[in-house]
Amino acid sequence: MELLTSVVLAAALAAGPATPAAESLDTVAAPTDAISAGDLDERVRFVANFPNELYRLYGSEAAGKGQWNDALRNFTKAAHYADKYSQHRISLMYWHGAGVARDPALAYAWADLAAERAYPAFLVLREKIWMSLNPAEKDPALSEGEALYAKYGDKVAKRRLAAAILRQNTQITGSRTGQITSKVQVRSPPAGAADLWDNASYEMNSMYASWRLDPERYWAVEDAIWKDGAVEIGPAEKTGNSEPQRP
Repeated sequence: MELLTSVVLAAALAAGPATPAAESLDTVAAPTDAISAGDLDERVRFVANFPNELYRLYGSEAAGKGQWNDALRNFTKAAHYADKYSQHRISLMYWHGAGVARDPALAYAWADLAAERAYPAFLVLREKIWMSLNPAEKDPALSEGEALYAKYGDKVAKRRLAAAILRQNTQITGSRTGQITSKVQVRSPPAGAADLWDNASYEMNSMYASWRLDPERYWAVEDAIWKDGAVEIGPAEKTGNSEPQRP
């Protein structure tokens, strides 16, 4: 759950005032959006088989560059897999008009969807937006919300993510006699390298941690992170001296 850390939780709170910021889009971007090419490559390798995390990562990267159309496209893909943080980011984009026409009613609908699991930060932001809507905006906000829940709500979106998670059980490195390797590494040769093994390697065991391969445990970790911010899941461990190369 690469980006769901207490740092991101703090960024979510900081990034969501309930007043539009027409003069600047700084309030839509989060500090965690800034990422180097090397870090992006490393994180992509770690989350490649988890579409919610992968598209959230791409969305954050695009937002960090001010590429709001790409950010919206990727956050929407992550939202398709029950990613509440991405749903929150889409809400902010519609509230502030980042890459889209400003739409307070749709901003509320996405904020309500992001708050579906009652994560405190998202509940607060949802209520701030609701109190800022005028009477003419509230009925459309509720109507938009019904349509979003039908497509992106946990009832349907968690099934998509569960299917993606369970596929990981068939992709773990191991022998045909049943042995699972104690270390799982991937290697990527730097540009121009002649030798496949003359490169950086990345410890990927954490990608296959048991909680990540069980949908219910995966969501339990996610809930713990967003409810109290006390759980941090670090990135894959890098070994070697070479910088990772972008795919």
